[in-house]
Amino acid sequence: MPDAGPPLAEVREPRVWRLALRAPILLLVALVGVPVLLLALLPGVRGLPVAGQPLALRVQRRYARILLRALGYRLRIHGAMPDGACLVVANHISGFDIPVLHAVAPLWLVAKQDIRDWPLVGALARAVGTIFIQRGSEDSRRRAARRMTALMQRGRIVGVFPEGGIHTGRGVKRFHPRLFGPAIRAGAPVVPMAIRYWRDGDLHDEQVFGPGLGFADLVIAALGRPAADIQVRIGSPIPAVEGG
Repeated sequence: MPDAGPPLAEVREPRVWRLALRAPILLLVALVGVPVLLLALLPGVRGLPVAGQPLALRVQRRYARILLRALGYRLRIHGAMPDGACLVVANHISGFDIPVLHAVAPLWLVAKQDIRDWPLVGALARAVGTIFIQRGSEDSRRRAARRMTALMQRGRIVGVFPEGGIHTGRGVKRFHPRLFGPAIRAGAPVVPMAIRYWRDGDLHDEQVFGPGLGFADLVIAALGRPAADIQVRIGSPIPAVEGG
């Protein structure tokens, strides 16, 4: 039987006054933060070491945290990431799950090809080196798998949403096993990560990125609603073993 999970919170309607207060802050974050991020991604700059990580990844994580705060979210992280390469696997609820993963750890994210065309987010995703997969394309899947393996062999973190997309129902759906192959080949552990949006209860119904919604709709709704927590729980690393 599916897990009923924690109680659902009331779906709050966006308010114009909140949107009016937060929109200028988000615009400022975009106008100032995006050029800084792009500067950090320049060849010759992006690889500069900062506290054991390339500069580009450090700036990427900081910008993702600032962006979430501007949208009205407070990031709450429980647990810690392991040292070294790993494959992060997370549930997928909202379009904001992407900056959430970037805010937790400096990583390369695997995402669907459609995101390339999203306003602002698509351009940033391309700039930070997101690994795009075209649904239904075996060639695209193989290229992505090779890239994932190479990154983890170099000690990097790769993140995936193994459900293969957002599902409107609560709970976690079937994982696509092929996404775990690169971790096995690279000898990197798998790190489970659970994402939940919370405000006096589970905000699944309010936050889920369902059919017919555009990314702009998601942003406007977030700006107009009361602040919420994004709870991220990091599980213990699981060794990726062939046949395990």
